[in-house]
Amino acid sequence: MTSLPVIRELAPDARALVGMSLGGLTALALTDLAPDLVRQLVLVDVTPGVNREKSSAIAQFIDGPEYFESFDEILERTVLFNPTRSEQSLRRGILHNAIEADDGRWRWRYDLPRRGSGDGDDGQVMPGLDELWDAVERVKVPFVLVRGSTSPVVDDDDVAELTRRNPAARVVVV
Repeated sequence: MTSLPVIRELAPDARALVGMSLGGLTALALTDLAPDLVRQLVLVDVTPGVNREKSSAIAQFIDGPEYFESFDEILERTVLFNPTRSEQSLRRGILHNAIEADDGRWRWRYDLPRRGSGDGDDGQVMPGLDELWDAVERVKVPFVLVRGSTSPVVDDDDVAELTRRNPAARVVVV
């Protein structure tokens, strides 16, 4: 993992490692690879149990247009895919995560994977997820899963598997 030297240099004494979505899976992998760097692990609404079905709404959102003709258009799509969040919250999120192009159109600030999200005949959204369940067992630092109460991504079976594999893990539902 090429980021280890950077983490060791810039955040050697971080009090916690927090990750959501792919960042959460990455945080779990980092905890397994370099446990000396992690003092507490917090996964936000993700476990290695994520699959194509659970992440389908996210994949549909990501597979949307690359460019939007206006800020209102990108906001409208974001509201459509996030019906439980306030428009004000989503507007703020877009302003942090999207940029206006020179021609006035809007696009996400980062490169999104395009089409075909969730490869794999077994429904996995990325290779190696089964191995991350084994990493859950090896987490020795305080470990918290923050789960959304209406999350389509983390279900009761995921929580049961996580706590079976790491009984010291704490689950907080928000």
